[in-house]
Amino acid sequence: MLPSLLRVLPLLHLDGLSAPTRRSRDAQANLLSSLFRGNADSSSWSGQSVDVAPSWSELKAQWEGAATADERSFRALLESGRLPHASALAKRRLFDLPDGQEPRVTFYRDTAAWCPYCEKVWLTLEEKRVPYTVEKVNMNCYGDKPAWFWAMQPSGGIPVAKLDGQVIRESNDIIMAIERAFPEHPMLPNEAYLPDQAARTQPLFRLERELFNAWFRWMTSSVSEGAQRKNLESILIRVEGELGVAGGPFFLGKEVTLVDCFFAPFLERMAASLPYYKGLRVRANDAFPNLERWFRAMEARPSYRHIQSDFYTHVHDLPPQIGSCQSVPDAAADAATIDGGSWTLNGISDMAELHPPDALGLDPQAARREAAERLLANHVAVARFAARGLGRAGKPPVSAPLSDPRASFDEAVLPLVDSSLRHVVDALLAGPEAAAQRLIQARLEPRATAAALGYLRDRISVPRDMSYPAAMQARAHMNWVIEEAGKVAAKTA
Repeated sequence: MLPSLLRVLPLLHLDGLSAPTRRSRDAQANLLSSLFRGNADSSSWSGQSVDVAPSWSELKAQWEGAATADERSFRALLESGRLPHASALAKRRLFDLPDGQEPRVTFYRDTAAWCPYCEKVWLTLEEKRVPYTVEKVNMNCYGDKPAWFWAMQPSGGIPVAKLDGQVIRESNDIIMAIERAFPEHPMLPNEAYLPDQAARTQPLFRLERELFNAWFRWMTSSVSEGAQRKNLESILIRVEGELGVAGGPFFLGKEVTLVDCFFAPFLERMAASLPYYKGLRVRANDAFPNLERWFRAMEARPSYRHIQSDFYTHVHDLPPQIGSCQSVPDAAADAATIDGGSWTLNGISDMAELHPPDALGLDPQAARREAAERLLANHVAVARFAARGLGRAGKPPVSAPLSDPRASFDEAVLPLVDSSLRHVVDALLAGPEAAAQRLIQARLEPRATAAALGYLRDRISVPRDMSYPAAMQARAHMNWVIEEAGKVAAKTA
């Protein structure tokens, strides 16, 4: 039997948590603050939960029976540094480096994989197949940096790299140093052999900055909405045209170059933020067929496919980095879809109109197995993280509303949180129909379950935790457990 949470803490006020809607930055902060006030009436639940969820070892065996050989070898290859593709979990990437040799490059990037300038360097390292080790540090908006990093980088800015022991502190400088030091996989066209391509590189780099500046101004301002929209659309049309000059799918033709690595981080963030805040779709837009072809070609690569984030992560990681983003009413429908309207078992496909997942090479069953594996591999830490939803906010707060590294919780809630997580993994692996029978017997406390799983669901970050398709499955199945727990409670009240 699981101890009733009524004996260890008051139930929480969870209005708006089980079905997330679009929130401004301030509204997010207010909502998260309300989760810690403990102001709900504890008389609403008098049941006793029963731990009937499969054990973690049983779930692991179930996953192993369903997983492919590649999926089962993921952790060993990750640890060895020999994964055939990029991974946000990787601490080192060896590529073709002989055993016993150490990488010449150490790459310092942000822990949450939010930083676009880190992404630019990361993508370059992967495309050039340069062996490297990874050190992760927090961004100021969600945590503290260690003293050793401040000593190396007095400004605190990221990314940073060490190449043969030399510290390089700016993303473009890092990329150019890597291009010179590792000429085996050149990422810039040789002027002597490819003069037409070489002549286009600098104008394209300038176009990328022009596009960024127009997007940034519009995102952070509500002045002259119509004029700013026309300006950005006109630049996107120029980008669309440039993608057709050499036949595509990439900017300089059939091969990825540094031009693509420079454009990728902010085109990705524009595709997420523009429909959410401004009502302008970039992906799957008939006005930009070359741009959609470029996205799909990038997503087919073992580098970008596993580095790319998802729309939900970006629309909430941008305000802490660039300041408040200004919305227009026409964006409300797409914003609701991104912000949780698609997080149901039947609603996952709704996101496909905004962010088509089919180029990512992960069918729904594989996505569910990936989500289950990520929870299985780290379930103790995940349970403790989710338990923050039943705890208290940390002080002082950080500027990212969905981050709270100093939050605390009562250890007594862990059995229920752990059980709730096992029901989620059970649903991911066995399917909701089979898992529903065990949920009926479990009689999970509904509001505490919603608090813990909702806290975790809203903080799944792509690619830090898992891929976009896997994250959609994880969020939808967490919502399903929340909803089923509520239905069971209503029937037995």
